[in-house]
Amino acid sequence: MNGTRKEPGATPSLGELSQLDLERPSRPAGPPSASPPRRGRPSAWWLLLLLPPLLLAAGLLQWRDAISEHLIPDSELKREIAAAQDALARGELSRADGQGARERFQAVLARDPDHLAARRGLADVREAALVQARAALATRDFATARERLALARAMSAPAADLEAIEAELALRESTDADLADLLQRAREAQAQGFIEQLPDGALALYQEALRLQPDNAIALDGRRAILADLLRQAEAAMAAGEFDAAVALVARVVESDPSHLGLPEVQARLGEARAAIERGREQALLAAAGDLRAGRLEAAAAGFEALLAKDPTSAEARQGLDDAGAAMAARASREAADFDFEAAEESLRLASAWSPGSAAVAAAERRLAQARRANEDLPQGGRDPALLARVLDDARAAMRRGELIDPPGDSAWDHLRRAAAMAPGDAGVRAALLEYDRRARACFEDELAGNRLGAAQACLDARAVRERGGESLAVDRRRLADRWLAFAEERLGAGEMALARRALDAARGLDPANPNLAPFEERLQRAGG
Repeated sequence: MNGTRKEPGATPSLGELSQLDLERPSRPAGPPSASPPRRGRPSAWWLLLLLPPLLLAAGLLQWRDAISEHLIPDSELKREIAAAQDALARGELSRADGQGARERFQAVLARDPDHLAARRGLADVREAALVQARAALATRDFATARERLALARAMSAPAADLEAIEAELALRESTDADLADLLQRAREAQAQGFIEQLPDGALALYQEALRLQPDNAIALDGRRAILADLLRQAEAAMAAGEFDAAVALVARVVESDPSHLGLPEVQARLGEARAAIERGREQALLAAAGDLRAGRLEAAAAGFEALLAKDPTSAEARQGLDDAGAAMAARASREAADFDFEAAEESLRLASAWSPGSAAVAAAERRLAQARRANEDLPQGGRDPALLARVLDDARAAMRRGELIDPPGDSAWDHLRRAAAMAPGDAGVRAALLEYDRRARACFEDELAGNRLGAAQACLDARAVRERGGESLAVDRRRLADRWLAFAEERLGAGEMALARRALDAARGLDPANPNLAPFEERLQRAGG
């Protein structure tokens, strides 16, 4: 060491350090270690070395928008994004002058490819293009629909959405071609007066057009005009009394357009007309039934026939005409008994026309034939007192046996007719006829009191050949008809349907206008009779 003095705490120089190392005595080497020397942990060092770059990359990803905003002027990008969003809100998705939403978002991405708002904006533009394409398709603006579809395709819209819209567009364009042809044909048919013909009438063609496009204004106006004309025709038909024609016209309007504005008013008037017709029908039915009860058979039959001409299904009118036929057949029988063959034949002709094939007509025909045979048996060429006395004795004997009108040809009435024909003004004949009337009335009352309804009806028939109508006979017919109905009620309660039906028929034959007939028949039908 030299003699230069060093201050305490001074740092030795490089030379000095070297000199110290030379002067320091070396340590003797020790014996070798039994274990290998320890190695360091390089993996930890590597992690420490890689950590800063990783943190830097994550930061760039997280704050790239902020970094880009620092690199590119913030106010300019914001203005461009705002303008693009305004264009999107206005529906200006793409414009040739570059001012559309798509072009503005793309301009931002050209300056900053990582700008998230611009990327989201383009996705919104693509979705808006699909929405506008569907809206244009709904309004049948096919040109706009194709334009927006092309924009969505250029912006890589999902293939499924594109294919669905394209298929609907092709279908609607094809439908529009068919629709145009239908409307043209409909207008031509309407102009030529072919309105309701099928399938080429104007109404049918307009209906087909509305099936393809329910809101087509041309088809709606054309159909509305046709239906309004049909309603006017219905009103004219009602005014002319052609009710069925009016009903058919209104039904066609209802079938074509139930919500037609003029329909409720016409339907209301149609309902009033229907009610008036029904009231008229009821009044006509009551009038015909009244004529029948009063014995005005020709007037009654005319009323029932008029009702059947308007409504062939009317059960009341059909039954009334049958009852008139039965009453006319009974008149024919009385006329035959009086040997008034010409009148009997005319009555029988009417009865057959009103109620063909009825049992009453067949019975009247038999009585007419019997009367003809009895007339042939009468002596010709003047009065025979002995024969007259014998005929009157036979009549009185039949009355005592109770054989007033049966058996045919040998009944009291048949003998009295012969006597009356032989000596119309003879006192003995008049006395025998009065006795016949007294016995017939007494027979009816006795049999009715004993509830022997079949016998009572025979007694009433015996009276009918003499009385030929009248209030007294009508009252007794109603009394007997009520008894038959009471008997029918009993049989119905006992479950004897066949007997109940026969009793009902007997009551109807006696008194067709009896108000209790219809309610009982309804109960009988419900019970299975």
